[in-house]
Amino acid sequence: MIDSSALVEGFYPDPPPANPQARRAEEAVITWLWRIGFLTTPEQEAHLRSFEFGTYHGLATPDAGLDALVLGLKWFCWGSLADDQYDNYDWGEREHRLARMIDDVRAAVAGRPVAVSNPVLAGFVEYWPDLTKGLAEASLRRITGHFVDYLQAILLQNRYHARGEVPDAATFLMLRRNTIAMVFQADVLEIIGERRVPEPLWESLPLRELVWCFADITAWHNDVYGLEKDLADRQTCNAVRVVAAGEECDLDTAVARVLERARHRQRLMLELERGLPELTRRLGLPASAAARAARLVEDLRAYVHANLVWIGQTARYDLNRPRIRGTFDDVLSR
Repeated sequence: MIDSSALVEGFYPDPPPANPQARRAEEAVITWLWRIGFLTTPEQEAHLRSFEFGTYHGLATPDAGLDALVLGLKWFCWGSLADDQYDNYDWGEREHRLARMIDDVRAAVAGRPVAVSNPVLAGFVEYWPDLTKGLAEASLRRITGHFVDYLQAILLQNRYHARGEVPDAATFLMLRRNTIAMVFQADVLEIIGERRVPEPLWESLPLRELVWCFADITAWHNDVYGLEKDLADRQTCNAVRVVAAGEECDLDTAVARVLERARHRQRLMLELERGLPELTRRLGLPASAAARAARLVEDLRAYVHANLVWIGQTARYDLNRPRIRGTFDDVLSR
C-alpha cells in the first residue's frame, strides 16, 4: 500500500476539495453502462461501485462541470471494464479477440460501418464521437493514434503474460506507458478541461516527455499497489517484477527502487513544467498557449495525486474480488 507520501515536495501541495458533482456523474455513467449492456445484473453494478471511480474523478477533476465530469468518468469506467476484458483471461483466443477489436476501432474512427456485437464496442462507438466532437484534424489524429497505441500495446503485453515471461526493462518502459493508457488520458483531460493546447506544443519533445513522465509515474505507482493482484493473476508486465528480474533483487527492494524512480520522474515533470513559457516563446506561440499548457499539467498532477488517495478506498485490487471471471465473464466473444 502506498499513499500521497510517494509524491515529492511541491508536486501537488494544496489539493482542492473534491468535485461536489462526482456522485451525480457516477450515477449517469452507471445508467449508461446498463444501457450499452456492460452491466446486466445488480451484482455487477455493486462490484463496479466498489471500485469508487466517482471518488477518483471527483479528486482528479475537482473543477469540471457535470457534463465534462461524465465525459471523463465514462472513459474511465468503460475503459477499465474493457481493459479487464483485454488482458485477464486464459490465453485461448484472446489475441484474436483483441485484434478484432483493434480492427473495429480503426473502422469506427475512420467512419466505416462496424457490427456492434458486444458492450466494449458499443461503448466505444457511442463515446468516441462525444469525446472528439469539434476537434481539429491534427488533434483528432493525435488522439486517435494514442488510443490505438494503447490497444496495440495491450496486445503485445498479452504475449508476455501468455508465455509467463517478464520483459526486459528497455522493452517494458515504452510498453507500460502505453498499456496504462495515460498518454490518452492526458488527451481526455485536455478535452474535458477545455485546455486547447496548440498542436506545435503537443509535438514538441519537452511536452511529450512531460506526458510520458505522467504516464510512467501513474503506471509505476499502479504497479506497486497492484503487485499482489498481478502476482495472483500471473501478470508479468509489472514494473516491480521487471526490476526484480532485471536487477536480481527481491520484491521489497524492487518496490523501493520503483518508487524512487517515480520520484525522479516527478522532479523531471516539474522541471519541464517550469520550462513551458520559454518553450512556448521559442515556438513562436503566444503566452496564452503556455498558460493553457500549464493548466493541463496541473490537471495531470491532480490526477496523479487523486490516484494515490483513491487506492486507499477502492476495492478494485482486492484479492478476493475477481476482475472478471464470475463477475463480468467474457463479453468480447459475443
